[in-house]
Amino acid sequence: MNTSQSLCNGIKFRGFMIVGLALISATIAAQTATGQSGTRTAPPRTNASNSSPTLGSATKATGSTVGLQGYCPVCVIEMKKWVKGKDDFSVQYDGKTYLFPSDEQKQMFLKNPQKYSPVLGGDCTVALVEMNKRIPGSVQHAAFSDGRIFLFSKPEAKEMFMANAAKYKSADLALNGKCTVCRVEMNQEIEGAPEFTVLYKGMRYEWRCHRVF
Repeated sequence: MNTSQSLCNGIKFRGFMIVGLALISATIAAQTATGQSGTRTAPPRTNASNSSPTLGSATKATGSTVGLQGYCPVCVIEMKKWVKGKDDFSVQYDGKTYLFPSDEQKQMFLKNPQKYSPVLGGDCTVALVEMNKRIPGSVQHAAFSDGRIFLFSKPEAKEMFMANAAKYKSADLALNGKCTVCRVEMNQEIEGAPEFTVLYKGMRYEWRCHRVF
C-alpha cells in the first residue's frame, strides 16, 4: 500500500472521532429532515409570512431559524427568481430550516445542499473578514457570485464585496482549505479537495480523500 492510500485509509478510519457528532449530524440533517458572477436583484420588501428583512438571516418562525428569510435557495440559483417557500416543503440543514414552493425544489436541495445553501449560512462575509464577527445578512443586500448566494448586513458591505470579491468570497473556507483530520491526526498541513466538502455552522471543511461519514 502506497503513502497516498495509507493516508486516505487513515482519514477514513479516524474521521468520525475528529470532527465529532455535531459536524456529522449537521451534514446529514438534510437527508433525514421532514422538513456567474454579478449581483442579484433583491426580493421586494414585503411583510409576507416567514419574512422579516430587518432580522437578516436570523429570521424566526415557529421557534426555528429560517434560512434565506423563507425564500427558496433553489429558485434563486436555478431560476434567478426570489420565490417564497412553504412550510409544507421544508428541510433542516446546518442549523437552518429552508423552505421551498414545491417538492421538486426540495428534492433538488436534498441532492446537493452545499450548492444551494447561502454562504456562511446567510451571514455577512465582509463582517467576518473585516471585524471577525458573524453578523446576519439580509436578502435585501444580496449578491450572486461563482454560483453562490451571498448576503450582507448593509449596502456598504455589499459594495465592498462587489469592489473586491476575491478578498471576501472564501471567508467561509475553514483552515484555509487544509484537511482537518490530517492536521490533528498526522500533524501535517495537507490541502483538502473541494469535492470532499462538509458544511458546519456555515463554514466549509475540505478533506483530503473523501467525506468522513
